[in-house]
Amino acid sequence: MLSGDVRFDPDHWFLPDDALFGFVPVPAGPLLMGSDNLKNDEKPQHKVELPLFWMARYPTTVAQFRIFSEQSGYEGFDRAALRSPDSHPVIYVTWYDALAYCEWLHGRLVDFAKQQSRPDALWQGLKDGCLQVSLPSEAEWEKAARGTDGRVYPWGDEFDPRKLNIDESGIGTTSAVGSFPLGASPYGMLDMAGNVWEWTRSVFGRWDDEEKVFFDQETYPYIPDDGREDLEKPADFLRVIRGGSFAHDRSDTPCAYRGCDYPDFRCASFGF
Repeated sequence: MLSGDVRFDPDHWFLPDDALFGFVPVPAGPLLMGSDNLKNDEKPQHKVELPLFWMARYPTTVAQFRIFSEQSGYEGFDRAALRSPDSHPVIYVTWYDALAYCEWLHGRLVDFAKQQSRPDALWQGLKDGCLQVSLPSEAEWEKAARGTDGRVYPWGDEFDPRKLNIDESGIGTTSAVGSFPLGASPYGMLDMAGNVWEWTRSVFGRWDDEEKVFFDQETYPYIPDDGREDLEKPADFLRVIRGGSFAHDRSDTPCAYRGCDYPDFRCASFGF
């Protein structure tokens, strides 16, 4: 199986063909998180201090997920996830599928890091056990998307339909990752508005169908050690998704917008 996209390295799990396999450092420091102008669950806007972390430049692609399923033997996913073109974001993946991919990729990158003599902090952190490949927290996702200045969209404060793939774009399906370079975030991440919703590891809350309200909802200010990053929460706790998608309109694409769904949910507009 060949990806056919020269941006990606078929010898290294179809990750981006550069020195850090497409992982971009996001410096330690403050994030201006949330918004006072959106829904109540994005309020209040507040500062959050985050350590240095690395974020993938693109959403996970079909080619990347396929090589994971082939090499790991993972079978717990919908085969529809592999039907899109190789360079498009993988879809029809649950939160659990995304975690399984991250765990597998962590092992591959640790093995690779152990063979490297370069002093790159990424490889050293993987070798030392200080870094773990995982889904981002919603705070990490938001900082990677908007930087530190509280901007509304990855590119600034004004909506621009030339910079993302959403319902109003008229494409009607996913696009190859990185197809909207004008929509890059301050750190160079792409597709953080539109294309596909992106799973985070963060808990949103537990929905009660009878009462039609959320219980145990994780509200702001964001406190990372209050349980909202617990990967072992039961399946009735919804997880945060971010970024909007090709099937949704511009109202879902501000960097502070918080969507959510059940971790075992899959559909044509969810990736990671």
